[in-house]
Amino acid sequence: MERGRTVRRSMAWLVAIGLLAGACGRSAPSNQATPSGPVSEALATTTPAGTKPVDRITWGTYREVNSLDPIYAFDYPENTILSLLCETLLRQQPDGTIEPGLADLSYTDPTHLVFTLKPGITFWDGNPLTADDVVFSLKRNMDPSLGGFYGAVYDRVSSIEASAPNEVTITLKQPDYWLPGELASTSGWIVEKSYVESKGKDFGTPTGGTMCTGSYKLESWKPGDVLTVVRNDNYWDPSVHPLVREIDFKPTPDEASLTSALLNGGVNGYYGFAMSTIPQLKQSSSVTVTDGFGWNSDDFIVSSFDGPLGDVRVRRALSMALDRQAIIDAVYKGSAVLPKAFTGPGTWGYGRSVFQQAWNDLPDLTQNIDEAKKLVQDAGAVGETITLGMSNELANIAGVASAYQAAAEAIGLHVKLKAVSAQNYINFFIDPKYRQGVDGFFTVNYGDYADPAALLASFVLPNGSQNYSGYSNPEVTRPLEAARTEADPDKRAQDIAEAQKLIMQDLPWIPNVLPNTELITSSNLTGAVASFAYMFSPWANELGGTG
Repeated sequence: MERGRTVRRSMAWLVAIGLLAGACGRSAPSNQATPSGPVSEALATTTPAGTKPVDRITWGTYREVNSLDPIYAFDYPENTILSLLCETLLRQQPDGTIEPGLADLSYTDPTHLVFTLKPGITFWDGNPLTADDVVFSLKRNMDPSLGGFYGAVYDRVSSIEASAPNEVTITLKQPDYWLPGELASTSGWIVEKSYVESKGKDFGTPTGGTMCTGSYKLESWKPGDVLTVVRNDNYWDPSVHPLVREIDFKPTPDEASLTSALLNGGVNGYYGFAMSTIPQLKQSSSVTVTDGFGWNSDDFIVSSFDGPLGDVRVRRALSMALDRQAIIDAVYKGSAVLPKAFTGPGTWGYGRSVFQQAWNDLPDLTQNIDEAKKLVQDAGAVGETITLGMSNELANIAGVASAYQAAAEAIGLHVKLKAVSAQNYINFFIDPKYRQGVDGFFTVNYGDYADPAALLASFVLPNGSQNYSGYSNPEVTRPLEAARTEADPDKRAQDIAEAQKLIMQDLPWIPNVLPNTELITSSNLTGAVASFAYMFSPWANELGGTG
């Protein structure tokens, strides 16, 4: 995974949860039980399908959209909208499984993926989807002159070719069973070649728009105001017919204004979390909040092994001293769960029984100050100082940093906070000079598809885009690389579980909590996807009125 992609993605989370974030309210019913372990409440993948037509709704995003060009999609607003407009060859389901989308996938051998396009697929302008459109769309990610965020996804790709008018063949340098997940995500959205070429540099802008195959199509885009999509009544799949005719996406950057709009019906839907007005929303009957499976992880990035945190005993002690339940209560208002690993049940898109058993076998991350003190003493680190990068302008970052300061000082460490503005917080991710003298900083990160490896690989592999400390453990690298080349899903899950167990011992990062995905809708709406899959695949196909 390339650096630019991950940095933008991670920072987007920080801004979203720190400056406005999501919301909560009365809980909606879940359609999937939560696996056993520290996850104690039922989380949802979807909500019950709507039954009544709805002419128009307003959906909130924390800022306005920057681009509708898929290769530049890296954050909530872009993904929330593009996942309705554009489609992928393979489609992520609400439970994280991957099924055929625009095409069916077959393998002639482990290094040749053949995608056969489904018949009758057309773009909004009526032109048929062709293999040339697919090749063009995927190769745009690989073109360094375009500066897209997903080039590294294709690092094992040798060629992408139209092997027939309705067939695309991807040839790999070596097997890569992580690639189908990536192709079912942001790097796999398909656009119309002729339209993109005709718009040139205007493509993806308010002037040039976009052209895709989805069940919703772009109607208008007023910069600084509302972006409107309308139902595609000529959608190629006759089994899909959304009940909502028009969705107006409106930037709602102020938490107080967002809360008011949700309560009075000015905004009818929103995805988010860690909002300070959760108690107020919970008391309202005008909104419904569904806690869905999250794929994201609130973590402490150990960015340097030069100081006390270079000793694994000190990292373990800091993790052991952390009051995670206090973070859940204070920062997430209860809408997060205790971790056993960096990725939770929402990321188990395959090999579920294997991942479940591995989860059950991992120890609970319980607070134990006395044992943590002993580890610090054994490491000879009593009285040493750790410097934490943080921002008081990002509410969630400030809250978690406070919990870390309390934990560190309780076990004999001194803490120095390097506080920066919200705007400058991104520099911890992108500027090595900014990280000098800093032992670690905070993030909320996620993978682009439901696989623990999608996040883990970014910070534990030696060339990982978020491996700032230089962490390297061959016993971790070996099973992860094996997983990438393993065709059997259960064996792949076993490899990742093996790596995950060692990662939780080494703690190159420290997991804090696993946030839920929170779907807030007006109480007379239902049918939206509730899991984090909404970021990558159509979430409003079954949205409609209640009753």
